[in-house]
Amino acid sequence: MAPKKRGNAQRRQFLNLALRAAVLVINIVSSDTIRFDIVGHVMLIVHADMPPDPDDWARLSRVRNANIDKLRGSLVIAPPRASINASQRADAARAMKATNASTAVVTESALIRAVTRAVGFLGIPVRAFSPSEIASALNYLVVPQSRHAEIIQRVEILKSQLALRAPQATVHKGP
Repeated sequence: MAPKKRGNAQRRQFLNLALRAAVLVINIVSSDTIRFDIVGHVMLIVHADMPPDPDDWARLSRVRNANIDKLRGSLVIAPPRASINASQRADAARAMKATNASTAVVTESALIRAVTRAVGFLGIPVRAFSPSEIASALNYLVVPQSRHAEIIQRVEILKSQLALRAPQATVHKGP
């Protein structure tokens, strides 16, 4: 009886890994308003300078949920207009409560930093940083100094991928 249980556990583990890989491939192929990746125990999230598309957010949530056991922090790069909607905020709050993972929000926006700090005062493990404080953000997420360059480089790659695929705003001049 014991060998059969072990075999089932191995199958479940294999299927879980296969699901994670499939979800990651979906993310790499099609996200236009948000890019993300996982490096070590940290999820990197880079927003376009606009609110995330619901489909892009759903992909991010699936990848995050598939990797929830290994995540210990999130590094969020948020341009000024990258605000998330109420449903997305609720989803992020649920994930933060489920993992007790820390979140570092890096943004130029003083307003976003102020709101993030206020949320942090409520006991949620989140802190805001300016772009010049990215090393402090990584230290807050307990990323070893030896991995800082790797993560910063990956963030820059995600930013450039996002810039290449960002939806273009159209201007309508009327009839």
